[in-house]
Amino acid sequence: MLEAACWVIGVALLAFWSVAFFGGEIENRQAVAEFVQTRAALVARNEHRAPASPRVAPAAHSRPAAGESPKPAAAAPAKPAMPVPIALLRIPRLSLDVPVFADTSERNLNRGAGRIEGTAAPDEDGNIAIAAHRDRYFRALKDVEMGDVIELETMTQRHEYRVTKLSIVRPDDTSWLHATRTAAITLVTCYPFYYVGHAPKRYIVRAVGVNEMALARDRPGPTAKR
Repeated sequence: MLEAACWVIGVALLAFWSVAFFGGEIENRQAVAEFVQTRAALVARNEHRAPASPRVAPAAHSRPAAGESPKPAAAAPAKPAMPVPIALLRIPRLSLDVPVFADTSERNLNRGAGRIEGTAAPDEDGNIAIAAHRDRYFRALKDVEMGDVIELETMTQRHEYRVTKLSIVRPDDTSWLHATRTAAITLVTCYPFYYVGHAPKRYIVRAVGVNEMALARDRPGPTAKR
């Protein structure tokens, strides 16, 4: 009886995990498609925006003419089935392409990555911190190398960063969340990557904006005093 009960529980847990995993994969693809479509529509609207026409004040207390049926009110635009990602994160060398959502709720981490609250938002200067699960979309971080390019595409811009530091830290070490004066992105996931249970450490990937690196490279060094 005990063996049968354990077997049933095991099968039930496996089925639950499978539903959650594949459900997250479906929502991941839907989120990417929704982001791409929304961004394309926004770009097209901005490119083909016509000059504004003079505004005409509507007649006060306008009423339909005799025998004319009142026009139905315009229907409100349909809301998307799920929140649209705020950005797409890519690491081309690793073929990583993952949607980034506005927060790190469990549902968002099941279908992509999430921006850590309190850090800079995409398109803002400073340190943007993004988290995802080590057994899902951020497992690819185990193969990140110094100098790898990280791309962050938002609704209006495309940012490029280059990896400058890889770290393994304790969970209570939040120094990597601190604000920065220059553009930076910090990716975080649990570590070790193949640990069974709650992983005891965090794996940190820090990358600096490519434009910031170019400015630092072009900036003249201190002049020696005579």
